Amino acid sequence: MSNDHKKRLESRLEWEGFSESKIKSDGNCQFSSISDQLFKSPDYHEKVRERIVKQLKTCPKLYKEFVGMDSSKKRTNDLPKDYSEYVKNMSKNGVWGDSVTLQAAADTFGVKIVVITSEKEVPSMEIVPKSLTLERVIYLSYLTGVHYNSIYLKGSETDAAPMELPGKSNNKNMNKSENDKDMKPHGKNENDKNKNNQKKNKEKGKNKTKI
Repeated sequence: MSNDHKKRLESRLEWEGFSESKIKSDGNCQFSSISDQLFKSPDYHEKVRERIVKQLKTCPKLYKEFVGMDSSKKRTNDLPKDYSEYVKNMSKNGVWGDSVTLQAAADTFGVKIVVITSEKEVPSMEIVPKSLTLERVIYLSYLTGVHYNSIYLKGSETDAAPMELPGKSNNKNMNKSENDKDMKPHGKNENDKNKNNQKKNKEKGKNKTKI
């Protein structure tokens, strides 16, 4: 990748008022960048990949025709041509995301994805979810063929609240309910025991008086 691409991307980000949140170059950069945008941390990239792969498996008709195609609609040699092989490969840690996984991410999370690129002819891309529900807009930078980063409009890094991780709130509520359930009966039993003891003592006292 030439320095022209890097300079072009830096210039576009500066012009648009974006700052980059640097993501590791470990093959998971697209998923980590999406994770950072959705959950305010790149560390949930495995969960993001898992959800995207599930979408690819569930709705093959939406994505099958685009597998193995680059931006100019020509087949690339480094991608599996068979869809099931493609999905299986994409489920592995460290496998690069592509335009198909970006669309699947938009559909899965109900977000519009805006990508600022280093391409001379294509300064930016918008990936819109196929469903009518639109939760939010997320922003990525893409050094073509090399790397994705998470980007934020300067001064807005903390504006959007992170999305809830799947199952996180349910577990909390379930644990809370279980704790409440565990605590309440114990308290009730102790109170009942005390009341019963007091009642017995009173009855004993009455019996002694009568005698």
